[in-house]
Amino acid sequence: MEKTKLGFVRFFNGYFKSFHKLLAVNLLFSLPSAAIITLVILINTLSGLNNGFIAFLPIILCFPFLPGVVVVTRNLARGDESVPVLSLFFSALRENFLRFFVHGVVFYLAYFFCYSSIALYWNLGENNAFFYIPLGIVIMIAIAALFTAYNVPTMTVTFDLGMGTIYKNSFLMSFGEIKNNFFSTVGLALTFLVIATIYLAIPELLIRNIVVISIIALVVPATVFFIINFYCFKDMANMIAENGAVSAGIKAENEKQEEEEPLDFSTLDLDENKDDDEYLFFNGKMMKRKTLREMAKQQAENK
Repeated sequence: MEKTKLGFVRFFNGYFKSFHKLLAVNLLFSLPSAAIITLVILINTLSGLNNGFIAFLPIILCFPFLPGVVVVTRNLARGDESVPVLSLFFSALRENFLRFFVHGVVFYLAYFFCYSSIALYWNLGENNAFFYIPLGIVIMIAIAALFTAYNVPTMTVTFDLGMGTIYKNSFLMSFGEIKNNFFSTVGLALTFLVIATIYLAIPELLIRNIVVISIIALVVPATVFFIINFYCFKDMANMIAENGAVSAGIKAENEKQEEEEPLDFSTLDLDENKDDDEYLFFNGKMMKRKTLREMAKQQAENK
């Protein structure tokens, strides 16, 4: 219990300490997202369709702008003190844009499958209790899909893995890391409870909407991924390393910074008698000891 309390203290300390950077990365994401959402609403309204499939298209169209938020919040949640928000955001965006578009399509389809199925079996169950059985199954699938979605974005920007491997590992973590997923869900629920409370506390509808939209634009996406990364990232990295699932090529999350500043290998155990294939966490990446040893040697030769 004491460990959990300390975890909450570390979370709030890290969150408020890096709050200005969370605001910055949130704005970088919110600007294109606001334009996309506005355009979709106009198309859906002016066309007269008012179709749910169109209304939720921003899930696909905004997702490619998320990798910058995921990388920045991952580093902040990990406790990194020097996080160059602007350069890191656009570097992650450039490297992961297409993959996150695919993720957007997958989550869009998963959302409609779960939503439509739950609505269908709920209505059918009111007349025939038998349909509560498939309803329960679909709810379990929806929970597994939600927990899988916690890990897919961070795994994509951190490790050089195939899409199938990313989804497989994330799905396994939806069950294998149930404690982390639970704490993430509680954190997200409390976040949206606070927003709902603010919404209901303001009597004037127009002011209420302006305040809540402003909160979402300034805080919510970055807060969501800070919560998820705080609770899920460490065990994710350990699982990937233990399973040896990381391929030789590791994602460069901040190439410009690496070119300008020499890397510090002094904190690593690069003993030549140690296992070459053991993965070590360095500069935001999981890398083999052999690879790090070669990098350190090359940097020393270039001085």
